[in-house]
Amino acid sequence: MRKRIISILILCLLIPAVVIAGFFLAKGKQYYLVSLLVIAISILPFMLSLERKKLQLRELVIISSVIAISVASRAAFFYLPNIKPMCAILIIAAISFGAEFGFTCGALSMLLSNFIYGQGMWTPFQMLAMGVTVFVCALIFRTFRIKNRFILGIVSGILCFALYGIIVDLSSVFMMVSEYNLRSVLSIYASGFPFNIIHGLTTGICVTLFEPSVSEKLERIKQKYGLFGEK
Repeated sequence: MRKRIISILILCLLIPAVVIAGFFLAKGKQYYLVSLLVIAISILPFMLSLERKKLQLRELVIISSVIAISVASRAAFFYLPNIKPMCAILIIAAISFGAEFGFTCGALSMLLSNFIYGQGMWTPFQMLAMGVTVFVCALIFRTFRIKNRFILGIVSGILCFALYGIIVDLSSVFMMVSEYNLRSVLSIYASGFPFNIIHGLTTGICVTLFEPSVSEKLERIKQKYGLFGEK
């Protein structure tokens, strides 16, 4: 319980503070440095969640595989804005391997896939958004042991729409608004609403369709090879 509280504080408070501070202090120009800081900090809760102090090679293979599949899934739909199964893939993997695992893979996946889509001051916000969304989804599903595929899909879609959309659109607010007032901020969020809806629906549908079969296989692999503290 103590480790989980530390993880929540680091991932949901410290990293957002680093992203926002990095944006204003460096005026959005040092986004590579901020991105590397996000990755470095996000690894700490993941390591704390392990019962051992050292990662096994087989666990590194799983992490690399999940990130590679996530990046490929985003790249495959390059010409279809926000129809991306990446978030669903990461959520399904995090349900089996842990919420902290999900945050780390989510942040790294966004950073690496942006070498295809383009890096910029929005990258740390996208890393934070994907990491937090996957972390919260996995935390809810694992804590309450939710197994119903339709509930998983609905909750995943709603959280993807709300959390990912709010955090990513926040970067647009910082970049595009010179005078912060309710009207200008709401206009930014309103313009991103259709895209966030599509992203949320895509995530919810993919989780509903693929979670049962994929999770079954991941759990079998986890137990067979003793991954991430599983004995």
